[in-house]
Amino acid sequence: MGPPEEGDVGGRGAVDSTDGAEPQPTDVPGTAAGAADRVGRLETIFELAPVGIGIVDFDGHTSMTNEVLRDSLGYSPEEFAAMPFAEFTHPDDVQSNLDMFAQMAAGKIDHFQMEKRFIRKDGGILWADLTASLVRDANGNPDYVIGTTQDISERKRLESDLRVAEERYRLLVERVPAVVYVAEPGPAGRWPYVSPQIEEMLGFTAQEWLADPEMWFRQVHPDDQEIALGEEERILRGGTGGGIFSATYRLRHRNGTSVWVRDDAIMLRDHEGHATFHGVLVNVTREKRLEERLEHQAFHDPLTALPNRQLFHDRVGHALERRQTGQVAVLFIDLDDFKTVNDSFGHDCGDEVLVAAAHRLQSCARAGDTVARLGGDEFALLVDDVTASQVTAVADRVLDALSEPPVEFSGHATILGASIGIAVAGPGETSETLLRNADLAMYEAKLEGRSRHVIYEPVMHTKVVNRFRLESALQTAVAAGAITFAYQPIVDLRTGAVVGLEALARWSDPDLGDVPPSEFIPVAEATGLIHELGDWAIEQVCRGLTEWRSSHGTKAYVSVNVSPLQLEDDQFVSSVARILLNHGLEPSALVLDVTEGMLLVERSRESLRKLRAHGVRVAIDNFGTGYSSLSSLRQLPVDLVKISQKFLHPLEDDSTDPAFLRAIIRLAETLHLDAVCEGIETPGQLSDLQVARCGFGQGDFLARPSPLVDVPAAIEVASS
Repeated sequence: MGPPEEGDVGGRGAVDSTDGAEPQPTDVPGTAAGAADRVGRLETIFELAPVGIGIVDFDGHTSMTNEVLRDSLGYSPEEFAAMPFAEFTHPDDVQSNLDMFAQMAAGKIDHFQMEKRFIRKDGGILWADLTASLVRDANGNPDYVIGTTQDISERKRLESDLRVAEERYRLLVERVPAVVYVAEPGPAGRWPYVSPQIEEMLGFTAQEWLADPEMWFRQVHPDDQEIALGEEERILRGGTGGGIFSATYRLRHRNGTSVWVRDDAIMLRDHEGHATFHGVLVNVTREKRLEERLEHQAFHDPLTALPNRQLFHDRVGHALERRQTGQVAVLFIDLDDFKTVNDSFGHDCGDEVLVAAAHRLQSCARAGDTVARLGGDEFALLVDDVTASQVTAVADRVLDALSEPPVEFSGHATILGASIGIAVAGPGETSETLLRNADLAMYEAKLEGRSRHVIYEPVMHTKVVNRFRLESALQTAVAAGAITFAYQPIVDLRTGAVVGLEALARWSDPDLGDVPPSEFIPVAEATGLIHELGDWAIEQVCRGLTEWRSSHGTKAYVSVNVSPLQLEDDQFVSSVARILLNHGLEPSALVLDVTEGMLLVERSRESLRKLRAHGVRVAIDNFGTGYSSLSSLRQLPVDLVKISQKFLHPLEDDSTDPAFLRAIIRLAETLHLDAVCEGIETPGQLSDLQVARCGFGQGDFLARPSPLVDVPAAIEVASS
């Protein structure tokens, strides 16, 4: 017997049981109407069922279909009946479907279920969950098959998307340069997942890690276990989930080395409230090493690797906080004449010397002391828990260690000296004041002759305050043009004619009173004001000379002292030439007074050569008291010599042979240099100079320094 035809759901008067039970008759008199009603309801159910239904014979033809099946595949009832199901089954699913169907046709199975792909009439693919049930006849033999289909295309699409996403995530997780993990909290929490990168990071395979729940905590560095667990506990106390875990700590590699990791995770809870951390471990060892190097660089000198000023201040502060019975002291150490090494051999050689000095200073320090480089050639040494005598003993050791043996560098050698200022902390002392006081004492050591140590005294601070007041007032005076000049005539000792004028700077401050050049010129040099002051001075004396010449009808010159710093200025030569041009003066109208020591510096000599090439004249001031030798005197770029007054004063009591003065004058004549004798204060000195045939002189006996308008064109030079 074949399957029922379309419109005949039962196919006969009874629906056979599939388990061989006796069929129940439905054609009993008086029940025909009821049977028809049941058949109608079954047909309605068949058609309106929300799943696809088909009746399939054992030839594979689908003789009956419902609307859902027809709509889902697009075939008509006739097309379904005409072709076996293999024709609208995806080729990859045909064989498995036929195999199951053959077993059912043979009566070996009554049901099977499979997911398969149907080929729609329009060529599209429909994924369906197929359930096939065998219907047997009254004799228990296979009769036909009822198949039901559930469209699972959307589910399959989602599964496919999920697989793609999972694969993408897996590839990402397994290739990202970090370890992805899922872990339960606590030192013995199970790790359900860890990515393979754990082996590259720590030397353990993922399988080893997953097999040992205590592995993670065991590998956390002992010093960091509290950090790691503490962050976990903080998140767990935070609530139901979503808390962000973030900590940086060390994990030990299988080979025993430490690996710095940044652990970022989120805590999630399942429906039962169990917490898990889903996170990422990133190897930040390189960043930590860089961070440590940057931190070291921030607090250490890059050349000597010693603590720098900032770290030294910090350590002094800590020493002051923890001091108990002993004293805290700072030694401020400045290398003497280090600039000479830099200028003579270059900064690379200077760096070698600084490194050697650093090593020697470290050899003088005790355990717990701090040696620092504050900058340039300045070092400092912090010693605590010491007595005053112990501090001075340390300073003596420093001086000895620096000076012996000589420091060798790039084929050269030098003996290092240092000026050391010592400051011992008093009550309420801060790191700033202690270092400042040591600095002040160091400058006092330099003033006392260098290569020594000096202990700070409060009077040093008073000196600095006074110097600061002087600097401030000098800046105001220079800006306001408050520096004036007095002029002392330079006289021809034969005729009395005034042949030159020496300009002498004068400064009278409303608060400080009269300040001599010996005090304010060094301050101007130290602050850099000397360049502005020097240019302004030459401008003023050249203007004054022009006016004085015009009034007296003479060709006298003006002489003015210059600083070594002015001669080192690249703009000085051109500035002098410009001033002379602006005032219409011939270059020989200006004489620059320099000391013999300045002539020993090549850069100064070079500037003077350029000035003389312009026609400006140069005079050696205080000649005879410096370092010039007869052999070098010929080579020096000079035109005049000013003989020091010290060679005049002894003549009054006959303690010195006048022949020495005459020899200096004859030497100047031999070298074709004009000789001007300074400091003529008595008639006897004037007479002796005239006897010695000195051509020119100046001094209070002839004329005291005065305003320019009071300087005469000639002075009486007849001696009594």
